[in-house]
Amino acid sequence: MDRDKLRELLLDTYRNAILSWIILLALVFLTFMNFMNGRYAWGILSAFVICIILLPALFFKNLSIMPPWYLILLVALPIVGNAIGYHLFFSSIPNYISVATIALLVAAEINWFTSVKMDHMFAILFVFITTLAISGLWHLMQWLLDINIGTAFILDGRSQETINTEVMNEFMYATVAGIIAGLIFGWYFKSRGKSTPNSIRFPSKNEDLTSIDTSTRPPAPIHKLLGISARKQELAMRIMQASLLIMMLAGIFWKDAQVALNAIAVFAITFLPNILTRKYNIPYDPFLMLWAILAVFMHALGALSFYETVARWDNLTHALSASVIAAAGYVIIRAIDIYTDELYIPPRFMFVFILLFVLAAGVIWEILEFLTDEMVVKFEMDAFLTQYGISDTMRDMFFDLLGALAVAAWGTAYLSDISYRLARRIEAFSASRNEK
Repeated sequence: MDRDKLRELLLDTYRNAILSWIILLALVFLTFMNFMNGRYAWGILSAFVICIILLPALFFKNLSIMPPWYLILLVALPIVGNAIGYHLFFSSIPNYISVATIALLVAAEINWFTSVKMDHMFAILFVFITTLAISGLWHLMQWLLDINIGTAFILDGRSQETINTEVMNEFMYATVAGIIAGLIFGWYFKSRGKSTPNSIRFPSKNEDLTSIDTSTRPPAPIHKLLGISARKQELAMRIMQASLLIMMLAGIFWKDAQVALNAIAVFAITFLPNILTRKYNIPYDPFLMLWAILAVFMHALGALSFYETVARWDNLTHALSASVIAAAGYVIIRAIDIYTDELYIPPRFMFVFILLFVLAAGVIWEILEFLTDEMVVKFEMDAFLTQYGISDTMRDMFFDLLGALAVAAWGTAYLSDISYRLARRIEAFSASRNEK
């Protein structure tokens, strides 16, 4: 079974135990030193890492059961490097590879010791998403502390643009590290695929409990909850399409390429659901599609100087877009959860996963905006994605988080209908391929 590959992250050999404990004792020493020197953030981080590493040994009551020593070394390198010299590394990539390794160990332990069920491929996806999300959340929390209690973690007197460039570099380091870590872990699982089965006896899953969520009848679609009829949904869609046509004509008349192109792109997107349904028989909930199109429609309206003239318009569009991304992430993962026996994501873990997923998407979006700005300046083009400094970036991230929280806390209970339909579509597609 695929989830057995995660068991390769625990070893019960004399050599691995000795090397792992040497590294662990070094981390314990550095933890005390960090607290003694007033470096509480690093002290708390290293203490958390120690707990993650020790958890399997404590659970199995066997001090020789440890993660592979080389993974512990990857986790420890940034902590050691920070203790012996602030400029040991030329970039933050090693730090984020350490974060990715911690995320892998956390994913494995969640899989071993809770009702969550995942295979190694989902664990690698979780690692990539978590690495980006942690980078975004870390900088967001520092910014919130700076503006609310007067600290100087990020807002240290430099210009908004200079600080924003530095944070964008950190986001790109996190992305590169997430990709590198994913490739390394993928190779690791593949190379150990034919190794001797692990003799450690892991706790068994209660299949009756893990099947409850996928066997019960799904809730009603969200449009029934809100009492929005199909006719009203159709009317709202037609109003948006007419508005987009007017925007397109206005952009052409004003010779404003940004307005015209935004209107054309969003107008084309409004026909995408029907095309996918007719050609590929992919199901969708009309209200969810209206919700998604409303997000891009509001962005298109922003091109008509709404971003500059309407207070919080940018924040509103980010929150709405984040809620759409959260909903899409939930629907896809939930459909896979329903379809396959190799994955089980209970509601509490899904809540966390959605938040991480949206934060990671927000990091990628901010990188795209930053690179677009750089390209615009270099090639003297018209700006179509713009950043206005670190405060603009962090506000975007904050409202992304609010949109994700709204879906994670409330919307998922009414999104299962489309997940079930998508799961049935995946099953039918898989069956048709097996018949060929």
